[in-house]
Amino acid sequence: MSNSHEPTEPSVPSRLGVGPMSKNAVDAAIRVAYRRRRRLMLIPSRRQVEAAEQGGGYVEGWTTESFSEYVRSHDPDNLILLCRDHGGPYQNPGEKQQRYALGEAMKSAAQSYEVDIRQGFDLLHVDTSVDLEGIAAVEVAIDRAVDLYGRVVELAHSLGRNTLFEIGFEDQGGDTNDPAEFAEQVGTVLERLKAARLPKPTFIVAQTATKVMETRNVGGLTLAPFAVATTVHELARVTRRHGVALKAHNCDYLDRDQLGYLNAAGVDALNVAPEFGVAETRAFLRMLEELNLPVQRERFLEAAYDSGSWKKWMHPQTTATDTDRAVIAGHYIFATETFQALKETARHAARQRGIDLDARLRIAVEHAIDHYAEALPERLPATEAEPSMAL
Repeated sequence: MSNSHEPTEPSVPSRLGVGPMSKNAVDAAIRVAYRRRRRLMLIPSRRQVEAAEQGGGYVEGWTTESFSEYVRSHDPDNLILLCRDHGGPYQNPGEKQQRYALGEAMKSAAQSYEVDIRQGFDLLHVDTSVDLEGIAAVEVAIDRAVDLYGRVVELAHSLGRNTLFEIGFEDQGGDTNDPAEFAEQVGTVLERLKAARLPKPTFIVAQTATKVMETRNVGGLTLAPFAVATTVHELARVTRRHGVALKAHNCDYLDRDQLGYLNAAGVDALNVAPEFGVAETRAFLRMLEELNLPVQRERFLEAAYDSGSWKKWMHPQTTATDTDRAVIAGHYIFATETFQALKETARHAARQRGIDLDARLRIAVEHAIDHYAEALPERLPATEAEPSMAL
């Protein structure tokens, strides 16, 4: 008979979270899921897709309501899990811009979650790492996570929904958690959830030395993969002791070997997002060159650069050109009138050559998603729960 100190195999509904950076990215994820006959998670943040009453998001102008309707209408076999990424206070930019007090921000986050639940979202990420003036201390983030978790579980139960949860209480950095500190944090938060008679989360997010800046991963995994994997293995053992799956964020731009280290170390699932937007942006630029539309290409680059959406991604020692910055920001302007006009010109020119523009863009994103799907095979039921380190 097992006891609480023995590792247990966690239930993992899907191994790959895909950022819905555009309609083409959503369509690409659905096509990959159906071609491979496996479940994928779509993971919109509150910035990308938000409740109508809170202003919607920048991706396609989608609200939570219209986004969920679109996905469900294109997913008859229910292979796609709708998963809120980075819910929580101050995750909607308006809460910072309007300088919400903590109580207001927590209420706003709960209202956003309520719409998610009503729209049938499968999993909700409770992320309380952000504060009004920066990053919340871990102890403060845990307090807020337990509070908000309880509110949302109550909401889900009142609506007759058995919603799954993911928790995280640290901003993503380039190093790993210290296993001893992580064990203490995980033990604390799970004990508090248990004391409040709240269900265990499906995923806990750990620091796995994966950090995206510009168009590369600059986390420690890219510098010392074996050393990082050894530590991540210890983190995976911590979550498994509690029967909870380990989730890694910021896994964009990792190669197959690096993904293999995370997989072997016991990472159960991971999220990738901006890379798919960059893949579509680069594909669009290639199409503009192929179609001999230099004016439209320059206008697109100028609009993307002027958006300023690249600023949060820049490395302190950056050598990026203005074009590089525009590529980073390209997907942020896909829903704008400026981009739609440029795209219509390109679509017309492509049609004249017998080319389906959106099909080309979607295929580029499919290739990027396939890279991760191939590196994260579906796991067969384990004969023992201890994660393997057969690197």
